[in-house]
Amino acid sequence: MRKIFPLIITAIFMTACEKTSMQSKPLLKINSISSSQIFAGDDLQIKLQLSDQEGDFLDTIWFKKTTTRCLRSNFTDSSILQIPADLPRTKNFSGELIVTLNYSVALQPRCFSSDTAIFSFWVKDEKGNKSDTVKTSSIIISR
Repeated sequence: MRKIFPLIITAIFMTACEKTSMQSKPLLKINSISSSQIFAGDDLQIKLQLSDQEGDFLDTIWFKKTTTRCLRSNFTDSSILQIPADLPRTKNFSGELIVTLNYSVALQPRCFSSDTAIFSFWVKDEKGNKSDTVKTSSIIISR
């Protein structure tokens, strides 16, 4: 009995201190990527899962393009991708965001050869909490 009592107390303590499944900061994760290779004229579609306990996420999706060969193609932007303003901001929000990157705007290499890129995404909420940054696998972008 003496050995069981501390185990019961420990189990109660761990259960009481268990975090909820949703945190104060927004949570972002990649659900799917349309292709690992993009050709001229193609779009890249990335499906993101957004969760936010307070539902106070901002309407901006920040993203960064990092390439391996053509450094002129690298950029960070917060004006191209917007979460629709009419999307309900409710407590314990969870929904899928579909990001479509157009070849001529965001994908086309700024050099004269094909390149490989990784795209990073993050969101913020009204309190300034930033989600973890999620990154795609390497995407080959053909010229």
